Amino acid sequence: MPVDLILGTNNVGPHGKIKTIKDFSEILDLYASYGNKYLDCAYIYPAGFPGEAETFLGELQAAKDGKFVVDTKLDSFRDGAHTEQAIYVSITSQLARLKVDKIRTLYLHAPDRTVSFEATHRVINELYQQGKFERFGMSNYRLEEIIEFAERAEKNGWVAPSAYEGLYNIVSRKPETELLPVLRKYNISFYAYSPLASGFFSNIKRGQDPAPGGQFDPNTFNGGYNQSWFFKDELFTAIEELELVGAQYGIPNNAIALRWLRHHSQLSDGDAILVGYSKIEQLKQNLEYLEQGSLPDKIVQVIDSIWESIKDSAPESVF
Repeated sequence: MPVDLILGTNNVGPHGKIKTIKDFSEILDLYASYGNKYLDCAYIYPAGFPGEAETFLGELQAAKDGKFVVDTKLDSFRDGAHTEQAIYVSITSQLARLKVDKIRTLYLHAPDRTVSFEATHRVINELYQQGKFERFGMSNYRLEEIIEFAERAEKNGWVAPSAYEGLYNIVSRKPETELLPVLRKYNISFYAYSPLASGFFSNIKRGQDPAPGGQFDPNTFNGGYNQSWFFKDELFTAIEELELVGAQYGIPNNAIALRWLRHHSQLSDGDAILVGYSKIEQLKQNLEYLEQGSLPDKIVQVIDSIWESIKDSAPESVF
């Protein structure tokens, strides 16, 4: 059974790529037409303009009558974000924007190490007991920190993490070695974000300046992280090799990346792929790629060979 798909909303809002309610409504309709219903949001989306994506979801009443299932992430990327007061302020405003009383998954988007994890976990458990969410999620935490939360939950009878969002794609396979075995041990689903490496597989060429305002513009929140993760000579070489073998079969890099993740990676039942887009045509193409089957053996062999050559410098999403 193929892994689930989850539609990302990090480009949604007046200051994102999907700037109007009308355009976003059409995207949701397209996504639903492929039999999908899960949506991923966050306080910070779109980057630099918190709340805009959640507002769009609320205006469209996306979660009404169960048509879509919404996950979101707390305000996290600043010191003090995970104090009790800050968490309550964040979740109260987020639920109000989404126009719901509860969501499926509430995430800690990134660690706030200025606050004890036990104190943060206690507040998350309170919110769970109050019925604000169904599942507790984490993202961008270190391996030992995930274990700490899981074991504290077992010890105290608190809500345990049951979903983890992490970077996973053809050139970012480090989760396979240590992270995934731990997630399996603690019954935590893995949701893979950036399956296309934010456009690195198709829109970026060696020596080419990134487009202003794009996913690799170093002056933007996302661009700085993406450059630090992917702008390495060995990764550019890997993508060039992938393009060569794909050309032999008429399969572009993005199709290779998505089909590998759904059919050949270590994702399994209960896991999911987060699908991104900057326009509706791109989403339609990606959804079509994801409907396609497994890859030719030769391409899979090249992917494995590439990984052996780059794994020491491959990116990973730990903050």
